[in-house]
Amino acid sequence: MKPKLSTLMLLALTLATTPLLAAPLGTSFTYQGRLTDGGNPANGIYDLRFAIYDSTNIPGAVIAGPLTNAATAVSNGLFTITLDFGPNAFDGTAHWLEIAVRPGGSTGSFTPLNPREPLTPAPYALYALTP
Repeated sequence: MKPKLSTLMLLALTLATTPLLAAPLGTSFTYQGRLTDGGNPANGIYDLRFAIYDSTNIPGAVIAGPLTNAATAVSNGLFTITLDFGPNAFDGTAHWLEIAVRPGGSTGSFTPLNPREPLTPAPYALYALTP
């Protein structure tokens, strides 16, 4: 009786967790950056704005965004955030990420950081393109 119960429990657990493993990954990605203020690593709270462009040339066409991450914690110049521009932001063509910053809590304008950064595929994304 016990082996049969154990087998049934294992089967139930497998069936319950399979949908979790097969769930789509979504469109968000993690961005890690280093921010300086006056040549020194920044510390404190900053508002960060992100947009995807079709080129490094200014102004260029906005492909997606902007996304604003208000009150981003920056420690020793480093920060990590999650960005999600949605499913239509990436179509296989070259794109560049523009980052703009202002002091946290400020209502002033954002200062764009130059140059825009090229967005390159992650290894998993390259794997997903194979038939």
